Amino acid sequence: SAAIKVLTKYYDSLDKYDKEEAEEVKVLPGEDEARPETWESEKGYQGQSGAGTKVIEQLTFILENTEKEENKAHEDEMSAQHAFEDSMTKLKGEERELQKSLAKLKKTLADKQAELLESQKSLKETVAVKEAAEAYLLKIKPGCDFITENYDKRGKHRAAESKALAKAAKLLKGTPAYKAAESQSELESLGSCRDICEKAGRSHAKCKACLADVSIPGYCAGHPGTDGC
Repeated sequence: SAAIKVLTKYYDSLDKYDKEEAEEVKVLPGEDEARPETWESEKGYQGQSGAGTKVIEQLTFILENTEKEENKAHEDEMSAQHAFEDSMTKLKGEERELQKSLAKLKKTLADKQAELLESQKSLKETVAVKEAAEAYLLKIKPGCDFITENYDKRGKHRAAESKALAKAAKLLKGTPAYKAAESQSELESLGSCRDICEKAGRSHAKCKACLADVSIPGYCAGHPGTDGC
């Protein structure tokens, strides 16, 4: 860092200054020489540069470790950010799918509710029809019970009534009034051919041809055995 560079520069200049000062040491009064006995073993005057170098080394070590930790923390942060973004992307995709599924389920629920309402309506109508039918059966039950209980008796009565009606019809058909009415009805059924049929007779070819609305030769061609052909 800038601080370490400044310190390094400072201690380098201090070391240079100490060496230059050592070179200028002179013999003081009472000394045989200017250099101390430890000069050679210490390789000259060291001053404070050695301690400064250790401080710089420690600071450099701390700086390097701090930078490594900072880089590691940055890498961890980037990795965590990427993991977070990947997780969010995945979760958003799952959310979209769940929303689609929820929409489908809501539609299914609405359809089923509509079907339930329709079924309830149909059930209500069916119950109403059933109750009406039961009420009607209850109403006609006395009459049905009467018919069931008196079925054999009524059967005998119907046989007697039928026999009596047949006898009465036979007697009526034998009366002059019935025969006259029957003859009159038959004549009226002849329509415009009435006069021809009365003169020639009902079985004559003239009457038959008139009723068939064809000529006498034409009728006789198809019915050669008819009287008058």
